[in-house]
Amino acid sequence: MKKITVLYSPLCEANGAFLGKLEEWLKDQEVEIEAIPYHKASIEYKKAIGNNGNCFIHVFCDGKQIDTVPLHKDRIYSALGITQMEEKVMQYCETSVYPIISTESFKKAMKDGKITFLPITKDSYQEEMTMCLCNYPMGNPPRKYHNRCRSIKEEVYQKVWERETIAGMFAKWNDKVIGLLEVFPREIIKQYGYLTGTTHKEEEYLTVGCYEIGYGIPRVIMIDALMDHLLQNANLFCRKKIEGIGIYEWPDGFNPYWVYEKYGFHKVEQITDHTIVMEKILS
Repeated sequence: MKKITVLYSPLCEANGAFLGKLEEWLKDQEVEIEAIPYHKASIEYKKAIGNNGNCFIHVFCDGKQIDTVPLHKDRIYSALGITQMEEKVMQYCETSVYPIISTESFKKAMKDGKITFLPITKDSYQEEMTMCLCNYPMGNPPRKYHNRCRSIKEEVYQKVWERETIAGMFAKWNDKVIGLLEVFPREIIKQYGYLTGTTHKEEEYLTVGCYEIGYGIPRVIMIDALMDHLLQNANLFCRKKIEGIGIYEWPDGFNPYWVYEKYGFHKVEQITDHTIVMEKILS
């Protein structure tokens, strides 16, 4: 029997769906799946994926990486020497049904106070997670995996509540979550496989984790608004130093550099030519 090892981060709830899909693909194929969350992985596996980016999900066979996010059935079958029967291609993600909103309409909704911004707390984090399950910009994990998706992220949040009463901000419009900005203690972000800064004492810092916008929402406007509201609520955090991973040349992407610069963060570390650590003292 062949064996694959799957290294994944519990910081991304979508990994629950990737694990479920892998099990489907390899059912009856005489392949053992060893799923290891990042914080329980060996040093060898952590070195294999490098330290210049976030860990999402990585599939290994005989010590070599054979696939990563988004997972590809044909690539995994090829690496394992499995003959794939011709079949209808099934989507991993379900298409969102929400309409794309024009920038003008969204600005008006903001001006009219129709967008609400709420802290992520013990009472609201389950609702916050619905965006990545039901309104994700790249498509939603199939509903049959949603409980599994929630369960892998649950462990992370329980550790956050031991240290903080707030874990960032999220935005709602018409009762749908349309944007989120997760901020966890640095040691938790690091433990579960996302990039953090390396200077000073870990217990002094908060680190931006997932910073994502819902399907069809003007990204730049919402990225800006989330950071603005986060800093307006900075007094809710126990820790008073915050850092983010700024990425150049991706203005509407994941953790863009410009939003940190706009809100007074300054560069403290260089990770790659396009990725830096920026920090700020919260007032």
